[in-house]
Amino acid sequence: MKRHPGQVMTRAALAMLVLGPVAAGAVSQKLRYRFEAVSNPVTTVVDDSNKGHTGTVQTANGGAVVPVTGYDGQGVQFPAVCTGTGCPHANLSAADAADLNPGTALFTFGVRVRLTLADLTTDHGSNLVQKGLSTTAQWKLQLDDAVAGKPSCVVRTTGGAQAIIVKSSVGVADGTWHKVSCQRTSTTLTILVDNIARGSALIDSTYDISPVGQPVGIGAKSTGNNNDQFHGAIDDVYFNID
Repeated sequence: MKRHPGQVMTRAALAMLVLGPVAAGAVSQKLRYRFEAVSNPVTTVVDDSNKGHTGTVQTANGGAVVPVTGYDGQGVQFPAVCTGTGCPHANLSAADAADLNPGTALFTFGVRVRLTLADLTTDHGSNLVQKGLSTTAQWKLQLDDAVAGKPSCVVRTTGGAQAIIVKSSVGVADGTWHKVSCQRTSTTLTILVDNIARGSALIDSTYDISPVGQPVGIGAKSTGNNNDQFHGAIDDVYFNID
């Protein structure tokens, strides 16, 4: 870009020079929890996307969500493994909102996660983040493999019909932080571990994912029995429309 003497280059012009034109359909962040300003135990979590989706911790049987050293800064820890009745339960919940119901839009959502094989159980799955249930429309990221801790992405259309499930070919239960995400493109649903695609399935462009009326649940779907409690640590939860 040629400049005449005394001409000042604007920030926008500099961005164009360095980055090129801004692409259409840029990512729009709808929810993000970085957990940098939470109490101990955690009660509420600020939505760092500035969309106002404040998270609220719900607990039962003495369960709690507590801050721990995260992937970057601070993360949160969910209740330890427990079997039988009366186990501690806890989840982080955000209320239903229209911008968290993607419909047929392209999206990416995910978390940073840390757990060991000892944090897995054989009697229930472990829910990382979800909106909707198995009987409704749903988007969900879970850990259902107690042997290797392989995560999977699940989406369902209206009424819980025609579920599409994509399981990772690798596990994450090794005591280190991993980024796990689910991405919908125009043709596929893909699960990524540490930004590497580890499984995919075809998805039609008309497949509608609209869990209207359902809250977002992190760490478990509820605090009741059979809540699919996650027992590890989580950091940087996000949901983006691509």
